[in-house]
Amino acid sequence: MVINKDMFEATQCSTDNTCCLTSLSKSSFRSRKGYLSNIVVIEVNKENLSITWPYLLLSIRNASFISLDLELSGLGIQKGWLAKSFEERYNVIRQSAQSRSVLSVGIATFQLVSRKETDAKKKLKYKCQVRTSVVLSYVFNILTLCTVPFIVEADGLQFLSKHKFDFNRWINLGIPYGNDTEKGNTVKTLWHEVLCAAVPITLHNGLIDLAFIYQHFYSALPETFSEFVVSVSDWFLLSEGIPGLYDSKYIAEYITRFKASFLEYVFRKCQRENAIEQARNRFIEFDFESTETHLKNTVDIVDCKLPDNFDASASTESYFITDEQKNSLCKRYSNYGFCRAKDCSFIHDVDILLSLEEQKQSRVRERRKRRYDYESKLSEPGYTDGQKDKILVSTVINEKTVVKHGETKTSANLTQTTNLLQSVTGCHRAGVDSFMTGFAVVFMQRMNLLRTGNFDPKCGNKMALPGTMTPLVLQKSDYVKAVNDHVAKWTEIERERNRRIELRI
Repeated sequence: MVINKDMFEATQCSTDNTCCLTSLSKSSFRSRKGYLSNIVVIEVNKENLSITWPYLLLSIRNASFISLDLELSGLGIQKGWLAKSFEERYNVIRQSAQSRSVLSVGIATFQLVSRKETDAKKKLKYKCQVRTSVVLSYVFNILTLCTVPFIVEADGLQFLSKHKFDFNRWINLGIPYGNDTEKGNTVKTLWHEVLCAAVPITLHNGLIDLAFIYQHFYSALPETFSEFVVSVSDWFLLSEGIPGLYDSKYIAEYITRFKASFLEYVFRKCQRENAIEQARNRFIEFDFESTETHLKNTVDIVDCKLPDNFDASASTESYFITDEQKNSLCKRYSNYGFCRAKDCSFIHDVDILLSLEEQKQSRVRERRKRRYDYESKLSEPGYTDGQKDKILVSTVINEKTVVKHGETKTSANLTQTTNLLQSVTGCHRAGVDSFMTGFAVVFMQRMNLLRTGNFDPKCGNKMALPGTMTPLVLQKSDYVKAVNDHVAKWTEIERERNRRIELRI
């Protein structure tokens, strides 16, 4: 996520809850089936560009879909961010994109290896990194250094520093880009490759990312919002009119109806549910196999394992959260995924938040079950009024017993949950966030992927907009024309797209 976009919409954890970035053995690359424990990220910088560039291109060209995320120098939060008028909102975003820069680009490429749907088993398998004669897929974190003067915001710097962003490394090793032509401009060439790949792209809350990508890696942003939408809609119109953009925030809000939609919450919820479904032989598997020897020094292993006290096979009673824990959760973090307080005394813990949700749902299910059992017994012939009263009293006693039973189990889980959480978003790298976005979209779209191998087109080219009840739909217009610069660029890209599609056939 972008730095202030996260503060504006997405995630933030305490400094103590940072990821573990270490060099692990080959065996650490593999997670137990259904349990995602590590994310393998390759850093791309100007020092190793000659080594990593071929793998980056091959990963893009062989991907089933690509996930993107940006880290920005700031956003310049203004009142217009939540304006009802799309044009007014776009003007604010456009000004920010013109005056700020992209610090890093996250690209996660996914290749669907197999899908299996039977009565006994439902499984999707993706490659995210493979060691073969041809490298098929990776997760990349690309350091980018804008050579044109840009604005850096103090809040943004503090946010990045808190989440372990290495500014010295970025300054020394960032790949330079500017307003020059595409020739020799590595990052612009990269975006050209992504568009030519003609595969679906996933983003989280993607409007801001799209505006920055357009301004920094494509062309100057159009003056009006309508022209921007028409131009960008070309990017995401695949063969046979299939939509090419899938926003994880939109899917979480409008399709799966999650309680919250910030990236950390969406990813963690999908990760937990995938682990639970593994016990029922329904899960998504991601393979991170060993890397080529000459790439070892570019690899980071990011720890994203679930808390040790999370038991996918246990009943929901094991997730019981006390009133003390419930009251200690930061309400703003729980709703929006961020907290602007510098020294917030409340807990920013997505696992406690999710466990609390599961506990509430479990209680609702228990009440429904007891009500159903009570009504079933009443409907049986031969029950007197006295017997009915006894059943009612018994039901109330059982309900209290269930609650007390949960409270007695809480003391064992309280310490574990508070101390064991190591949240993935502590490192807040664009590469990690891009993978989290792709993982979440795959999980939320898993049934359609099992049946067809593709995302649901009804969810495509739609993005959630904060402060509005309706999503933004990217589509062509009969009344608005794309800007001339885009038309010229797109003609070349479309020609290359068609050539590559013919080669695949």
